[in-house]
Amino acid sequence: MVNFAKCHEQIHKITEMSNVFLYIIQERDLCDTDCARRLFFEYVDHVRNHMETVDKRFCGRLIQSQDRNMANVADRFLSGSTEIKRIFARYRKDWCDERKRELKIADHAAFVRDTNQMFGLVLDRIQRETESLYPLIRELEERAGRESAA
Repeated sequence: MVNFAKCHEQIHKITEMSNVFLYIIQERDLCDTDCARRLFFEYVDHVRNHMETVDKRFCGRLIQSQDRNMANVADRFLSGSTEIKRIFARYRKDWCDERKRELKIADHAAFVRDTNQMFGLVLDRIQRETESLYPLIRELEERAGRESAA
């Protein structure tokens, strides 16, 4: 059984952190604060954990489904995850030193542009999960419940 409450909690946290960080970075001086740095790396950790959870618990279950449509949706989400992870890794390489957990912003305008694009990808992904993936998981759980009751 999937814990949708926990998943929605993760989504809410990622969305909130995204909104706050995108607001903070508009001012160049605020980008260099400890608060911005901590918020950024907490956001990175939350996104990684959320995507791992969705890929393993949701997509993993749907891929195993006998329903071809469900398996195809899961396959598309896993492919999308791979691409987002690749883009996210490149973004982090460009804008931070993960070992030191520091942001490295030489060009503020480019950082803001890239951050808006990257965070937008993550938020779009979360919206697609909510609209497409979660209903299929609920349907799969309902089918399993009916089958075990029969």
